[in-house]
This record gives sequence, structure tokens and C-alpha cells, in this order.
Amino acid sequence: MRNYTQEYSHTGNTTIIVDTGAVLAGLPLIIKCYTTPQVIEEVKDKESKEVVEKALESEKLKVIEPPQRYIDKAVEIAEKAKTVGNLSSTDISIIALALNLKDKNIDVIVATDDYKLQLTLIKANIKVTSIRYRKIREASINT
Repeated sequence: MRNYTQEYSHTGNTTIIVDTGAVLAGLPLIIKCYTTPQVIEEVKDKESKEVVEKALESEKLKVIEPPQRYIDKAVEIAEKAKTVGNLSSTDISIIALALNLKDKNIDVIVATDDYKLQLTLIKANIKVTSIRYRKIREASINT
């Protein structure tokens, strides 16, 4: 088991945070990304674990454990968005990391195909992008 940090370091304008789907799609092999320990724990198959190891070794993937106060804030936002019952603890950790970095005035985009996660992030004024599927439409946010 690796030790993960709560420290953030990045040079550039925008930070990409990835969920499990984005990791499995290989996004961290292409661009520098951030994620949470919970995402790493969800990666089970040998091939995907090798992708994660390569990304970690090349420092294209950094793993940050968000502080508990941001986990609590993420749950609160999900409750207000009425998505809390549809989100996993891993999803909550992704929201928490995004909130944590956003509070540090870092421009954050979360890469995910999970519509409930996208919806919650948008309600929290966090930018999202999809990996394989179309991003949630604005019309579906307001319903």
C-alpha cells in the first residue's frame, strides 16, 4: 500500500482530476492527472493496474487524499443535488479533491463519464468533461 499525500503541486493552468473510468481509459498515460486513493483501490484487473503503475512511475498520475472537511462538504453538496444515494465513496472523494483544489484557486476539470457525478460537480460549479460518452447536457441539469 502506497502512502498518499494531501499536498498539491502542479505547474500549468488547469488541473485534470480523473475518476476510475478515466484511469481505465488510460488518460493518465497521455496527460498529467490527479486522483484519490479510492480510485486506485478500485482498479482490479492486471492490465489496468499496469497502466496505473506506469502512470504513477512516470509521475503523470498523482494521488492526493482530500482532507475530511472536503469529504463532508462533498456529501453536503450531493445531498443538496439529490445525488448522494447514487454516488459511491470514490465519487465523493473525487468531488472532495476538486473542492479542495478549487479552494486553492486552482482551475479544475474532472474527467468522468458518470452522469450523477457530473451533475453533482456542475451543481458545485466545478467543470467536467467526459471521456468516452457525451457530457451531461445543460438541459438535464435543470430538470
